[in-house]
Amino acid sequence: MDSGEKQQHAPNGWSLADGALDTLGCIFNTMGRESFPLDPNSEPHEFSEHCMEAARHIENGSAAPLLEIEQADDGTRNWGQVRRFFIDRRRQEKTFVSDRMQNYHGIVGDLVYGLRQICEQGDATKQVVIKSLGSIEDAVDGGHLPEISRVLTDMIRNVSALFTRQKREYEQQIQTLNERMTGLRDDLVAAHEEMKLDALTSIYNRGAFDASITRCLNMHFLLNQPISLVMIDVDNFKNINDSGGHTIGDEVLVSVAACLSRAFVRKNDLVARYGGDEFAVLLPDTSADKAQVSIDRFLVSMPTIQIDDLPDDITISCSAGCTEIIDADTVESFVARADKALYDAKQAGRNCLRFSQ
Repeated sequence: MDSGEKQQHAPNGWSLADGALDTLGCIFNTMGRESFPLDPNSEPHEFSEHCMEAARHIENGSAAPLLEIEQADDGTRNWGQVRRFFIDRRRQEKTFVSDRMQNYHGIVGDLVYGLRQICEQGDATKQVVIKSLGSIEDAVDGGHLPEISRVLTDMIRNVSALFTRQKREYEQQIQTLNERMTGLRDDLVAAHEEMKLDALTSIYNRGAFDASITRCLNMHFLLNQPISLVMIDVDNFKNINDSGGHTIGDEVLVSVAACLSRAFVRKNDLVARYGGDEFAVLLPDTSADKAQVSIDRFLVSMPTIQIDDLPDDITISCSAGCTEIIDADTVESFVARADKALYDAKQAGRNCLRFSQ
């Protein structure tokens, strides 16, 4: 920058350089959270930890031992090492995807080859039978019973041996194909399950919540069991983002999701990220007064959240609204009533629970 040039600033008071560093750090944090294992022998969080160190180094120049980066006295960043880390990872991912695609192409090729072999073996069976029938006709024309008996015996033995061999080959091919298809099915099931999870917080996403609340309403009408719905919102979340940056905001959302998962521990409890900084908890077979125990446990856990680099004047808290299902409810009316209770909690000063009937 020339000495006479004024440094530009973003609207929130940050310099463009600060905003760029924060954004780049957020990219590396997201890359760590969204990553998938390239090596089955590696630890699940190993790459994520590398990314978190890279993000901290980018944002504040701290040391990154996993990347072999030491902290500079003048706060300069080791951009060359950061670039190498990013490029190496992208190359590894490209190799991984290419290998997987080749494996899938191989499976398709095996399927086609197996079907072709089955068809060819069917023709071979047909030829053996035709040849044996010709031998029988020749023997019958000769009129010698011992020869006819011998030819029939040979035909039965040959065809039986052929069928036995084909059966073994078919079973082996089917076993091989089943193993291949099982691998594909497992991949698809894992991918389907991942689609139900929120990428940032690893709890259920909005789509999973919408499907579950519809099923819960159907079960209520069939069994008349109580259902409670809790809507939760992080208090003053915009202020957290503005003061600490989006990376800090993401850490807050992840921590709140973890607290929710620890507070609502029953197998049928569904904890989901509803959108933005709002969460939803669906509690089947639970009345509103019983739900209050778990909600209070969650709200009390908020002060235990510790986020590095969060300004001291900012505290993390949540507001919650709860309602219990009634017979006339639709999904829309059920959610709207819980939203109203959440609104009442915010109007009451936040960091509290309100009910709506």
